[in-house]
Amino acid sequence: MSKYKNVFIDLDDTLYDFKGASIESFKETYDLLEYNRFFRSFQQYIELYTPRNLQLWEQYGRGEITKSELNHIRYSYPLEAVGIHDEELAARFCQEALSRIPTKNKLIPGCKELLDYLYPKYNLYILSNGFQELQEHKMQTTGIRDYFKALILSDHIGINKPRRELFEHALSSTGSTVSDSIMVGDMFETDIVGAANVGIDQIFFNSSRNENLPFAPTYQVTSLKDIIGIL
Repeated sequence: MSKYKNVFIDLDDTLYDFKGASIESFKETYDLLEYNRFFRSFQQYIELYTPRNLQLWEQYGRGEITKSELNHIRYSYPLEAVGIHDEELAARFCQEALSRIPTKNKLIPGCKELLDYLYPKYNLYILSNGFQELQEHKMQTTGIRDYFKALILSDHIGINKPRRELFEHALSSTGSTVSDSIMVGDMFETDIVGAANVGIDQIFFNSSRNENLPFAPTYQVTSLKDIIGIL
């Protein structure tokens, strides 16, 4: 019998295909706002947006910028990179794209099978840095909301993974303990490091098969179905 009772799971790109939903939504918004006026192609836009977005999320995770600053900078940056300074247009792209993402019914392969297996055996919780207004909508769209007893979001308390305070809040608010809990996530720096720092066991969903890890997580899988063999 598993020693675990509580399973905390990241949402974006662990269960929900956020990358796929984002690309689809961005392309629709790119076409709607006629961004081909400014960029050679949609690919050029994405190649400008993606690395800057990753940098900004790291800053957001460290508490160096706010959510509004994150959204303002990441949607303004591609335009500014090609000489367009139009904050109103960037804000409209942000609004359009973010409204479309949670309407996409996209799950990571094996998600439903994993949740069907875990649901009768464990208390399931979402633990996410994602925005409150999007996460619930995504879960309703994809039909996975009812698997979870609660959503613990950084948005609720103003503290992001990997900070230990968020993990401690997740434990206390759900009546869980370090010894009977495990964290599942695809982001090593936020999900795995954060859980390890408070002594929670971890399952790293290493879908990109990254071999350059700073330490060995408790468990490591490359597909969601492999978690069934662990829990």
